[in-house]
Amino acid sequence: MKSDHLNKFFHELLLYFWIPLIIALVSYIFFQLHDPTLGISVLIGSTAVYAMARLWVTYKKWWLLVIIVVVVLGLIGIYFLRAPSGSLTINGMEVNGTTLNISEGTITINPAPQGNGQYTKNTVVTLTAEPASGYDWISWNGTDADHINPTTVTMDGDKAVNINFEERYSLIINNQQVIGSVVTFTEGSVTINPPPSNLDGKYHTGTMVNLTVQINPGYEWKGWTGTNNDSANPTTVTMNSGKQITLMFNARNELTINGQTVTSNVVSFVEGSITIDPAPGPDGKFALNTQVTLFAQPNSGYSWQSWSGVSAYTSNPTTVVMNSDKHVTVNWGQAYVVTINNQQLIGSSLSFIGGSVIASPAPMANGTYAKNTLVTFTAQAASGYRLGWWGGEVSSTINPIILMINGDKNITVVFIKTFALTVTIDPTGGGTVSPGSGNYDEGSRLTLTATAAAGYRFDHWGGDVSGNSTAASVTMDANKSVTASFVKTYTLAVTITPEAGGTVSPAIGVYDTGANVTLTATPADGYTFDHWEGDASGTATSIIVKMDADKHVTAVFNATTPTGTTAGLGQNDATLPLNNVYTSQPAIITRPDEKQRRRI
Repeated sequence: MKSDHLNKFFHELLLYFWIPLIIALVSYIFFQLHDPTLGISVLIGSTAVYAMARLWVTYKKWWLLVIIVVVVLGLIGIYFLRAPSGSLTINGMEVNGTTLNISEGTITINPAPQGNGQYTKNTVVTLTAEPASGYDWISWNGTDADHINPTTVTMDGDKAVNINFEERYSLIINNQQVIGSVVTFTEGSVTINPPPSNLDGKYHTGTMVNLTVQINPGYEWKGWTGTNNDSANPTTVTMNSGKQITLMFNARNELTINGQTVTSNVVSFVEGSITIDPAPGPDGKFALNTQVTLFAQPNSGYSWQSWSGVSAYTSNPTTVVMNSDKHVTVNWGQAYVVTINNQQLIGSSLSFIGGSVIASPAPMANGTYAKNTLVTFTAQAASGYRLGWWGGEVSSTINPIILMINGDKNITVVFIKTFALTVTIDPTGGGTVSPGSGNYDEGSRLTLTATAAAGYRFDHWGGDVSGNSTAASVTMDANKSVTASFVKTYTLAVTITPEAGGTVSPAIGVYDTGANVTLTATPADGYTFDHWEGDASGTATSIIVKMDADKHVTAVFNATTPTGTTAGLGQNDATLPLNNVYTSQPAIITRPDEKQRRRI
């Protein structure tokens, strides 16, 4: 019973352990080691061992164990006694054919490995590197001679080889790949030193390349982009990558004036000359976009009129921008001179005794005007003078005058000497003087008339005129100063009460301010003076009135006629008492300076 259980155990052990182990081992040899000989040997030997073990479990024959030992020893002998082999890898990739492709190139292998990818021990394998376009072979690692191509590797075991490539770079100038030592363009050429490899037109990394520009006539070098120094010629470029270089040229442009090519800073014609600033270069041309100033200088008898082909046609000087070949025309015309008081007008003004004349526009640099130019002449009198008149080509007293220059012109201007008259009124507001202060021509004779204001009277003249007549004469042979003196006056009015009572002397009048007027009252027959009223007081027949304002004085008289007198009474009044005093009736007095009767 115990034997049966033991047989069952060995049976299951062989079935569930040994068979999967055999399958796994054989699969590994075939698919991982790629060794068919060893795989077949292991499969046959392990199968035989399995069969003998099953038989031994069943029959317990000793010779079955001997067979098992022999088979196992045979497998071990096959494994260890057969020729050893090794695998070859390059850059981590296993070699299994005659070529191996990587991004930098191709490696040719001779001989190729066996079908299982293995080499027999001590096989000498030749490796040849073929770089791809843009790469160079540099070295090997793990070969018999790492710095030789082709090289060899001796397969005395598994070998891991590395190959080193270096990228190579193209140089492109203005979209043209550099192949040789010179690149040519319409504008010029570039010399390259060193030139690239003749094989593929590329450079090793880190190569320093010198670039030198030669300019063709009519062009100038402007600069680079993409070099080590874009503003230098020659310059350099370091080939640490593929390089795209741009070379910039500028066209140089030609300037012609009236069909004559400009080669210096002056172009001359019969009518005049043109000054050019700046002048062209030694090649007779200008750099692109140069701004050139043109100044026309006409000869005597000619004038500059206009340009064509420039930025400002009616300006002199003008400018032209040389962004292409330029053809400029200068238009000349006849020119005339202007003389003022027999002096030729050269600039914008002429000065004379008494003033100056300003011309707008001024004549050209040669002192002439283009035909039909309209010129404004403005006279500016000096201090102490005035414009008298224009003469010559124009007769006028208007200022300014405008004259068309359609021929040589001779103008006369006359300035007149003047003197200042200064009139002072004393006191201010006391009156007026006509004419008043102002400038008057030399030698003129003026009649000055003084007119007193209300409440004033004219008194006398002072300064450069004397006398007390309201009219005076002055001759303007120098600056004159005249004072008209006026005096303030007040009116004295006198009233007599009653009118027939008497008289007052002076009766009425106009008196200077501050005057002391003595008034004397004289009674008429039958009256006695009684007293003063108004702006005077007292009972004395004589009083003094100070005229510091308008004054009104009343002299009061009393009648002294005896009682019973009937003189002057009418018939109907005879019964009136004789001692009655007559009531004063309104009296009429006449002022010495007027005829009008005034009721008091």
